[in-house]
Parts: sequence; structure tokens; C-alpha cells
Amino acid sequence: MKKTLNQNSRGLFAKAGIKVILVAFLASMVLFNIGPVAADELSDSIDAKKQEMNDVSQKINDLKNALAAKQKEISSLKNELGMIDSRVELIQLQIRSTQLEIEKNGAEIEQSEKDIKEKEDEIAKQKTVIATVIKKIYQEKDNNFLTVIIGSNNFSQLVEGTEYLSKINTKLKADLDKLNILKTELEQRKQDLEKKRDELGQLKKDKESEDAALEDQKYSKIKVMEMTKGQESEYQSKLAQANAEEQSVAAEITKLVQEQARRKRSEGVTGRDGRDQVVMKGGFTYPLAGLNRVSITGGDFMDPSYGMGFPHTGVDLAAAQGTPVMAAGPGTVVIAHDSGGGGLSYIAIDHGNGLVTKYLHVSAIYVSTGDVVNAGDVIGLSGGSPGSHGAGIFTTGAHLHFEIDDYNGNAVNPHSYLNIAPPLF
Repeated sequence: MKKTLNQNSRGLFAKAGIKVILVAFLASMVLFNIGPVAADELSDSIDAKKQEMNDVSQKINDLKNALAAKQKEISSLKNELGMIDSRVELIQLQIRSTQLEIEKNGAEIEQSEKDIKEKEDEIAKQKTVIATVIKKIYQEKDNNFLTVIIGSNNFSQLVEGTEYLSKINTKLKADLDKLNILKTELEQRKQDLEKKRDELGQLKKDKESEDAALEDQKYSKIKVMEMTKGQESEYQSKLAQANAEEQSVAAEITKLVQEQARRKRSEGVTGRDGRDQVVMKGGFTYPLAGLNRVSITGGDFMDPSYGMGFPHTGVDLAAAQGTPVMAAGPGTVVIAHDSGGGGLSYIAIDHGNGLVTKYLHVSAIYVSTGDVVNAGDVIGLSGGSPGSHGAGIFTTGAHLHFEIDDYNGNAVNPHSYLNIAPPLF
């Protein structure tokens, strides 16, 4: 009787033990759902920002296309003012797009941190369940646990031999491995997002440039109205004057270069040391520090969207007013012209290899005609803000007009020598 009682007790204990294991196992199936995380307020916010970014991006593309179409039309005062308004709207959209990108990135990092914390909590719970299962297996082993399971009609439908407990433990460990893999993937995603956050630091700087460009565009409209008094005839007169000024500059530089070449030939000074005998070997370097970017739509080489009514023979590079301008290669300064006021100020360098570089809309000049310069030497400061010193009659805002010509005055595409990024807007 006592023996039977002990056996019954041991059976009850074993049943209780196996129930603990089964409960723990089944609970783990519920607790550790390896599937996708359900949507919450944070992920909804990310999706909303993505949608808004797509909407803004579409508006930007539409406005760029409309602006390009306007700039191809015959120049008129109405068109010029309309283009300035469009540029202002375009820059505002670019600023909004940049800010949305920054906000979305921050929300994604926050979401990743939340997902990682959830996985860490699940891993900790899974480890506790595994420890409980293993402990219970070893506790029941000494109590002839397997015999009780095999001989019990109540559990024979659930437990088939001694492999069942091993399968439970294997499944729990497999889930734990999956959780660890997911955690690793989430941590990598967080690292990628943090890297992107660092890149967004540059976007913030671009945003500051956009803000400055926005003010330039607004001021440009005011200056156009002041110069023309709102009259089409005045606008056409100023436009013709600007065209004549640029053509005069090009003709003067070509004349000086060709006169210098004739003098050298007549004097037979080939190879003679002298400050006007520098010959550049190699390629050009950037005339501005950092990333060189086209300042605005229409500001690229021979851009059909250029709206002044005559060819754009250089590249307008984005530069805040007063940015140091550097020689793009070694050579001799052909001319350094300071207008002394609001007229066009410029510098030209002969590189001795059949090419001349020009730097227009400069607000300050640090070299003189005949000076020898090396690549990277600061030769002046950029300008271009409407009405500022050296900007010229018409200007779209602060920038550096950089140009490469051959000795006959033919414009050469700067993209053939330098990697220049497209405009932000």
C-alpha cells in the first residue's frame, strides 16, 4: 500500500513536472513570436513622412520641368520675374524635403532602438524558459521520470518516448538563435541609420546654402524691378548690356592671350624661364574648396535652360558671397579686372597648354596681371549677390562663374576636366 502510494505520489510529481515543461514550452510559443513587429504610432509616423517626402519630390520634379520650359522661352521681364518666383518656390520645397529626410531618419533610429530592446527582452525570457526546461529534465531524471511518462495513459497521447523533451529543448534553442539573428540584423540596421544620420549633417549644410540662395533669389527680384522700373524696354536694354559686357570680356581675354602668343613666337622665347612661361602639366583642380556643384538650374555649361538669351559658356558654381576662389592650375594671370563697383569683375589665367580659365563675378581680387600662380593659390573671393561689388548687371545670386576656353576663345566643357555635381534645385 505504501509502495503504491509512493508510486502514485511519484506519478503525480512527474505529471506536475511534465505539465510545467509543457506550459513553459507552450508559453514560449506565444511569447516569442519571431514574426514581424506590429505597426505602432512610431512606424505610422515614419510611413507618413515617407508619403509626404514622395509628394514633395513629385512637386519638385514638376516645378523643375515647368521652370526649364519657362527658361527656354524668349526672355522677357515677366518671364524673368516668374522664373525667380518659381526658383523661390523650388528652394522652399527642397528645404522641406531635406527637413523631412532628417525627421524620418531620426524616427527610424528611434524605431530600431525600440525593436532592439524588445528583442533583448525576448531573448532574456527565452533563456529563462530554456533554463527551466533543462532544470526540470534533470530533476525528474532521478525519479524514474521516463518510466512514469511511458507508462502513463494520460500522457501517452502527448509524449512519445524520451525524444519529446529533447525536441522541446531543441525548439527553444532554435527560437533563441532566431532572436539573436534578428537582434544582430537590427543592430546593423541601426548602424546604417546612424551612418545616414551623419550624412544628413551634410544635408543640413546644404539646407543652410538653400536658405542663403532663397534670400538671394528674393533680393534678385527686387534688384530686377529696381533696374528696370518694371518696364519691358528697360529690361531688354539691361539684358543687351549684360550680353555685350560678357562678350567684351571674352574678346578682351582672347586678344590678350593671342598677343602674348605672337610676342613669344617673334622673340623666340620657347622654353625660356619667365613668369609668363608657365606650362601646366596634368589636369585642373577645383576652384572652390569642398564639393563643387552647379548653383542653380540653368547654370550648367551650355544649359538650354539658361534664361539670359545668349549661350552660357561656363558653369555657375555654388558659393556663398566672399568664398575663397583658387587657381584651377598653374599659370600666368592674363588679366585681373576690378570693375570698381557693381560691374563685372573677373580674372583669367593662361595655363600655357592652350587653355585659359576664367573666374567671373568676383567680389575681391588678390592677384595682378602677369602674376604667376600655382594650383590652389587663392586669387580672390567669389561674389554674384545682386548689386554687390563685381557681380555685373544681371546675376541669379551668389556664385562663381568658372569657364575654360582655348586660345581662340572657344568655350570648353568644364565637365571634361572636373567632376561637378548637379544643382540642388
